[in-house]
Amino acid sequence: MIIVGIDAGGTKTKAIAYDCNGNYIGEGLAGSGNYHNVGLPKAIEHIREAAIKAAGREPDIISMGVAGLDSKYDWDNFLPLATSLAKKVFVYHDGAIALFAETLGNPGVVVIAGTGSVVEGFDGNQFYRVGGRGWLLSDTGSAYWIGRKALRKVLKMMDGVIPKSELYYEVLDKIKIKDLDDLVLWAYNSSCQIDLVASVAESVNRAAEKGDEIAISILKEGAEKLAKDAVFLTKKLKFKVVYLKGGMFNSKIYHMAFTNYLSLHGIKGDTGKNPPEMGAIFIAFKQLGCNISNILKAPHPHF
Repeated sequence: MIIVGIDAGGTKTKAIAYDCNGNYIGEGLAGSGNYHNVGLPKAIEHIREAAIKAAGREPDIISMGVAGLDSKYDWDNFLPLATSLAKKVFVYHDGAIALFAETLGNPGVVVIAGTGSVVEGFDGNQFYRVGGRGWLLSDTGSAYWIGRKALRKVLKMMDGVIPKSELYYEVLDKIKIKDLDDLVLWAYNSSCQIDLVASVAESVNRAAEKGDEIAISILKEGAEKLAKDAVFLTKKLKFKVVYLKGGMFNSKIYHMAFTNYLSLHGIKGDTGKNPPEMGAIFIAFKQLGCNISNILKAPHPHF
C-alpha cells in the first residue's frame, strides 16, 4: 500500500510517498494546487501529477493539505474531484498539515507565510484560523502582500512622488519591464496570477539585503502584521511556541522582524524541521493505523 502526503500550495504542489511500514518511496513536484489561482481542473491535475511522481504509479492513499479551501463553498467545489484521485483520500487545510508536521497531531499553532498566509491553531478538539481567506480579503504579510506593496511603491517612483531606490531596479529587472506603460500592462495582465505578483517578494528581499530602506520597511510591516495575528491566536489557545512555515521566513529580515515581535509577547518562533507534506503523511498513518515511529527513526534522505 502506497501512501502519498501532499502539500498543495499556491505556487507549487509537493508530494512524498511511503508505504505503511514507513519505507520511503519517493517525492514529486508540480504546479499550484490552489484552485483559486489556476482553476479547479488544473489544480487537480497538478495534485495528481505530484502524487504519481512520488509514488511511481497511482497511489492507494492520498492525504493532502490544500491552500485556498477558505469557505464551505470551496470544500463543496473541491472535494468531489479530489476524492477521485485515489481509493481513499483525506483532505485538510494546508495549515493543518503544516502544524501536524511538527506536533504529530498534537495541539499547537502554526503560521504559514508563503504565496498566501494564515495562522492556524489546534487545541486537541478543533481548529482555529486567523486570516487565510485569500489575497483580496486577507493574506497579510504573504509574498503576494509583499509583492503588491512593492509594485505600488514602484508606481510612486515612476510618478516622481518618491525617489527611485534599489527596490525600483530590482523589481523592474524581476518582471522585465522598462517604463510605466509596461508596469500597468504587466500588473493588470498578472493581477489574477497570484504566483506572479508573489514572485516580486524576491526582489523586495534582494533590495532589503542591499540596505534599501523602503524594501526593509515593507518586509518589516508585513512580518509584524502577521505576527500580531499569530500572537492573538497563540494567547487565545494558551501556547508559548509558534511554528513558522513558508518561503517568506527564508528572508532573514522578515524572519527577524517576525520573531522579534513574538518575543515581545513571550512567544517563541520555531521553524521546525519537517516539511508540511510530512504532516499529511502523519495524519494518514494515524487514520490507517500505520506505524509513524518507523518514519521518525529513519526519515527520508532530505530531512
